[in-house]
Amino acid sequence: MQVEMSINQIADLDEMRLILNEFADRHNTKVDLQVFDWSTAWAELMKISLYGHGPIVSEVGSTWMSSLAGQNSLRPFTSNEVASFGGKDNFLPASWQSCLDLTEDIVLAIPWTLNTYLVYYRRDLFNKAGIDESTAFDSFEKLTDTLERLRMVSPEMLIAIPNYGNSVGVLHNASSFVWDTGGDFIMPDGKSVCFSDPNTLAGLARYFSLHKYMPTAARNLYDDDCTNAYLEGRSAITFRSLDLLSQMKAVNVPKEVAQNTGIAVQPGIPFLGGSNLVIWNHVLPSQEALAVDLVRYLTSADVMMTQFQKVKYTPANLEALNQVEMDPTYFPLAKSLRKGRPFKRVPLWGLVEDKLVKSLNHVWKTIFATSDPNVDEIIRDALLPLEDRLNITLSQ
Repeated sequence: MQVEMSINQIADLDEMRLILNEFADRHNTKVDLQVFDWSTAWAELMKISLYGHGPIVSEVGSTWMSSLAGQNSLRPFTSNEVASFGGKDNFLPASWQSCLDLTEDIVLAIPWTLNTYLVYYRRDLFNKAGIDESTAFDSFEKLTDTLERLRMVSPEMLIAIPNYGNSVGVLHNASSFVWDTGGDFIMPDGKSVCFSDPNTLAGLARYFSLHKYMPTAARNLYDDDCTNAYLEGRSAITFRSLDLLSQMKAVNVPKEVAQNTGIAVQPGIPFLGGSNLVIWNHVLPSQEALAVDLVRYLTSADVMMTQFQKVKYTPANLEALNQVEMDPTYFPLAKSLRKGRPFKRVPLWGLVEDKLVKSLNHVWKTIFATSDPNVDEIIRDALLPLEDRLNITLSQ
């Protein structure tokens, strides 16, 4: 007997295969692994959900769970199975919440990984600019002051953040600014969006005001472009996930970057994401116990620590996360996760997210194409018509 599993693209696939091979050896089975690119993963998961065919265990982005919850394609976990994973108290409350159905009575997934954006910055350049790194990112005002000071000493690219194509990183980064000003994107009942809320607009204005620190070289950057710009020494600051650290060890990074990289918590309220493990309803009765064992194995503290060390998967298991937090290097990571906030769990969030990501990327494109951009006006022109269209859909 074998179990078919899907995960999303990771930096070190070979190490993940070794982790899965250990499970296979213990259970005298085989794990047939499929790897989805993050850009196409949602479409692949929808195929599995609609047709009831393919992997029986899958990694699902936590923000996608509310859209899947209403499709009756996920096998619920029993109370005894949940207890065998350590219970809900073994995971961050926000992470556990994403695993429940919309009634919050049924457990449809188990938290696997956590994700947040961290600030990576060059200590040597901060020292030259006389910047106190302990407070440089405490607020939006501190961030802009830091960027102003860096103008005199940094590379051409002061800050590298995603601002091109349909990068979901644009929404993730914008969220921390919006939440910091008391704004949001969607109402708690999921029946209307709130892009025109003054607090939301204020947060977006702060976020897009960063264009002032983005010369030509810092424009039209996708997620990987931001990582490469920092690792190659062309950027003084970037907002990236923990993956940047693992890539720093895997590629030939200039000495001045490797030896002078600092990590801090993002200004505002960081986005909290991650992924969960689900078992699909089309699992055969003869495979159920093995599928549950695989999920239990991958979410256990010991294996999560191995995954953290080998592939930089940040553990959702709190026992493992507490061990990670003991290393001073990762204290900003743990602080950001505990401070972070996920998107609201509403049935059509996937639709809202898709449309919003495209509109926010369009705002960047318009700003970069305008010699003296009126940021407030550009934001309103892009989002207010979208708000009207989405509200019609959501209210039905």
